[in-house]
Amino acid sequence: MSESYAEVIVRDEKDVQGKKLGVFLMIITLILLVYGAMFQTLFLMLGIFMIPISFSTLKNRYREYEYLLAADELDISVVKNKSKRKKLATYALSEMQCMAPVGSHRLDSFHSNPQLQVRDYSSGNQEHTIYSMIFASQGMLQEVKVEPTEAMLREVRLHYASLVFSE
Repeated sequence: MSESYAEVIVRDEKDVQGKKLGVFLMIITLILLVYGAMFQTLFLMLGIFMIPISFSTLKNRYREYEYLLAADELDISVVKNKSKRKKLATYALSEMQCMAPVGSHRLDSFHSNPQLQVRDYSSGNQEHTIYSMIFASQGMLQEVKVEPTEAMLREVRLHYASLVFSE
């Protein structure tokens, strides 16, 4: 098989509620600190206690998924706060059963399997084209949701044309 290479970076947009919670906690902390400094020491102590809690909720809220297609493997990593990179999974394309857009009728037979495990590495934005890749390895069936670029789709389609659908 010839060498193929594609790299895609996708920003995770699914954690909107967590971001709202972090901002809310920061505002409460600020109010406690100001009120405590002006009127009562108890509120100042609560505000100081809330500082690490509110910062920890904001920590690691910015995430990007990185897909690296090299040869016959798809490596998926997460980059948190544009500084910490962690490899999440590696999938062999030779074990791929199907690749189609989410909601395609081609995936219906796989979705009826109760052992199907779903891994979502997409942005979560419904306006983007999200694909499901079905992998069968070691007796497990996994659905991996990704947002490939046209270059990545072209590379996968080049080697596994009968498994890639774009309907």
